[in-house]
Amino acid sequence: MTFSDDEQDVPSADSSGDLVAVLDVSGSMAGKKLQDTKIAMQFIIKKLSPIDRLSIVSFSTTAKRVCRLHFMTEDRQVELERLVNELEDDNLTNISDGLLTGRQVLDGRRLSGGRVASIILMSDGGHNIGSVRPETVDVGNVAVYTFGFGDDHNPRVLDMVAKNSQGGTFNYVKDGVALSGPFSQILGGLLSVVVRDLKLTVRQQPGDSKIEKVDPGSYPQTQDAAAGSVTVSFGDLYSREVRKVMVDLLLPAVDREYDPTVVIAQCSYSVQGKPFLTPPLRCSISRTRTAAGPDAIKPTEVKTELARRDHADLIGEASTMDPVGARDKLEGGRKALDNLEESNPMVGILKTEADQLRKLTEPPNLYDTQGRPYARSSKTSHDRQRMASRGDVQDVRPFATPLMDKYLEQAKKFQEDPTMPLPSLDDDVRDEEEPPPMPPPPEDKERVTETLVAGQPRVPRTWWGEYSPQHRATSRRAWVMVILCTVLAIIVVVTIAAVLSVYLIYKPNTPYLAVSDAQLGQFQGGQYLQVSITILANNLKSKADATFSSFELAMGFHGDEVALLRSEPFVVPRQSSLPLHFNVVALEPAGMRDMDESLDAGLVPLDLSGKTRTRWRVGIFQKRQFWTRISCRLRFFFPGNGTVMPTDRDRCRSRLT
Repeated sequence: MTFSDDEQDVPSADSSGDLVAVLDVSGSMAGKKLQDTKIAMQFIIKKLSPIDRLSIVSFSTTAKRVCRLHFMTEDRQVELERLVNELEDDNLTNISDGLLTGRQVLDGRRLSGGRVASIILMSDGGHNIGSVRPETVDVGNVAVYTFGFGDDHNPRVLDMVAKNSQGGTFNYVKDGVALSGPFSQILGGLLSVVVRDLKLTVRQQPGDSKIEKVDPGSYPQTQDAAAGSVTVSFGDLYSREVRKVMVDLLLPAVDREYDPTVVIAQCSYSVQGKPFLTPPLRCSISRTRTAAGPDAIKPTEVKTELARRDHADLIGEASTMDPVGARDKLEGGRKALDNLEESNPMVGILKTEADQLRKLTEPPNLYDTQGRPYARSSKTSHDRQRMASRGDVQDVRPFATPLMDKYLEQAKKFQEDPTMPLPSLDDDVRDEEEPPPMPPPPEDKERVTETLVAGQPRVPRTWWGEYSPQHRATSRRAWVMVILCTVLAIIVVVTIAAVLSVYLIYKPNTPYLAVSDAQLGQFQGGQYLQVSITILANNLKSKADATFSSFELAMGFHGDEVALLRSEPFVVPRQSSLPLHFNVVALEPAGMRDMDESLDAGLVPLDLSGKTRTRWRVGIFQKRQFWTRISCRLRFFFPGNGTVMPTDRDRCRSRLT
């Protein structure tokens, strides 16, 4: 049973995220390790979009919050790059304090609705100070992605920290491998979250089946005995990720042949805070009077998936054995893989993984420093069905998504030249959606090449193959297909033209939001900011009322969110406007340094961003709806009369997305 984001018509998710990077800066990180960490962090800073937020926590003997969560505007990117470059190595390794500090950053958020919260934790050594063990820290409903850097880290501790989180993975990065590559894989996932809180429920059918076992890997599951169902919680799903679940059913003996439904599966998830439920998937089976024996032929996909799970369990056992026992265990598992069909790419990945791990069992000390971390990261990756680095992130890449592949190539080039510009997330997604270029036409000599056999007549060729009287019927079918394809192409072109016409017709009159007035009021003692702002909801349509959905507009100051402007759904009558008045207060003292700089310049900049959905009726039965997004900067004359700069006010209106 397989579910992925391609299974349903999942709406596009707004995967804005809050990421906390918890970095080891103990004495063992001195030199190249710390420099690689800085380059990897610069890659993350440059790739995050302005709607994403990043906080950095460093730890050695104690932990320190280098910066709180900041929106990744251009100004903040420059500031965080400076802070990263100023990191220095020092003293011991207190992983627990770093993890607790990172959790506190996320717990202190005021803006959290619909945002993907994650922690990346990197360390090159073992926890050697502090009374709290890292694996006992409660990280809550947050994914923690751990990175063991080099040969001296504690893979057991970092693996347990990741397993105790929701969807996190343990990543092993061996000495000599740049950290930017493994970091890029996590980033490629976090920036492509398509659904949140994904859950799968499977229900048995009384009289036709009984659920014996549900195997989702390491994801938690709950049972409802009364309903005869099992629900698996997967958390967030990245674009192009897949989750495979094995369900064992007990089927009663039957005395007739029929096709009953033996299990019903259904997924629930949320997108942009809105819950969705997929249509039920009914799984049927053809029943006969005789039961299939243990030697019954299984579908290739099922055989491969069972082999993958057995392979993962074997690696998990080998990770706790001595090198000799691990080698024997791995050799037996490798032989079992030879019985699988090579047509499935996963088979080749499993064989390569087994061969690489087998080589790390000799000599014995190599297994302790590299083999066990490799085995633990591999086991976690298989249990999560999610990409994780196994020593070198380029070697074995099961569960990698296309965006991860793209980010890995970008990270490799960035490692060579950290000053190079990086494409934005929009550019990455756009490139992924574009079809690959057509191959160049062959040379003329290749087009006319034919094979002539002595003693046989020359058979003419056509674009659909060799021509002969026996192919006359085939050629007729080919021409029919040409005609049908031509008709279909015409229909597609007409449809595109119609859609484009509708878009051009409705775009000029789409309802929108616009700032009509704004005033910066009080500023007392560097502790208090008061702004009044009026936003007009405009509907220029002459024949239809417009409905605006509920929305939250974020007001930010130098990359920090200082307030939210909330509104419930409302209706604007045709050819009219509805004023929305907001009174904004509160600016945290942490932003006062930037406020002082703004006061010296005589202009206080405040950013406004958010979106809403507009709907209106066309005729009796049809409805139209569009998303309209506002993103602008309002500059106020202060000290002074506190008025907003007129050009900023006039430009501050929402536009179609």
